Amino acid sequence: MRIAVDAMGGDHAPDEIVRGALLYRASGGAAEVILVGDPARLPAPSDGISVVAAREIVEMGEHPGAALRRRGGTSIGIATRLVRDGHADAVVSAGNTGATMAAALLILGRVRGIDRPALCGMLPTTKGGPACLLDAGATMDATAQHILQFARMASRFMERVHRIERPTVGLLNVGEEPEKGGRMQLEAHELLRGAADLNFYGNVEGRDILRGTTDIVVTDGFTGNTVAKAMEGVLDVMTDGIRRDIFGGALGKVAAAVAMPGIRRFRAHMDYEPYVSAPLLGVNGVSVVTHGRARARMLKLAIDVAERSISSGLIASLGVAA
Repeated sequence: MRIAVDAMGGDHAPDEIVRGALLYRASGGAAEVILVGDPARLPAPSDGISVVAAREIVEMGEHPGAALRRRGGTSIGIATRLVRDGHADAVVSAGNTGATMAAALLILGRVRGIDRPALCGMLPTTKGGPACLLDAGATMDATAQHILQFARMASRFMERVHRIERPTVGLLNVGEEPEKGGRMQLEAHELLRGAADLNFYGNVEGRDILRGTTDIVVTDGFTGNTVAKAMEGVLDVMTDGIRRDIFGGALGKVAAAVAMPGIRRFRAHMDYEPYVSAPLLGVNGVSVVTHGRARARMLKLAIDVAERSISSGLIASLGVAA
């Protein structure tokens, strides 16, 4: 098993990306890691670690598709071609998400029968396990038929990679009642309810996602991306506010010491690093997207997800999701 890692992608590349790859190998990871990037900034090849040269990256301000077409030497482009050509079994990147998606579509293509790809936004829940918000930004103008395919792909992903039996599926809506929502939501509700292979819960609202009401929440990419970023912003503001306004100053430090056991439990529940990495579903190869702020631990966990996606036969299982 070989996993290509875009060593130049991410806010902390290449140092933290390299550290993550080394951590994966040190923890007993089964796959060989292929670091794709500038050899002058990468370590010498060693047991289980090899290097493929790529000296260009897709900058955040560039149009991903245009950059990949103009320049063949980008790290994400070369890493994805390694998968297409059979030299790697998966690609992992913390770089430009648009570039990772564009490379997967342009180079790997779609799984036969899948109309549109979808990005799974993995979120922690208060019940202790992850929730998959799909689509988190790949397909903005999804139809009801696309939503049905998203639900089926997410179900295969949660079953095989996160080992959740018969994951529950919720349709993101403005209310729980079946008659709520616009035309697309009403049509999608009927399709999901009629799909015998899905464990459809019904409509869910935005507040239900972090509560873990369902294992999967399906929606169009525009709504999903907006919801995911809003949640991330709220969590950041809450974390900063608690640190500054509640536990700041001398009395705050005393209060923090008393509250520390509860703080640790809350952090453990809301730690998204074990879940945030997920493959782009619907493309004909394992292409794992992780957070741009990834440091070594998160990158190591992203490689773990790639390894489980390969060994569980995830891509082959998506062919029945059409």
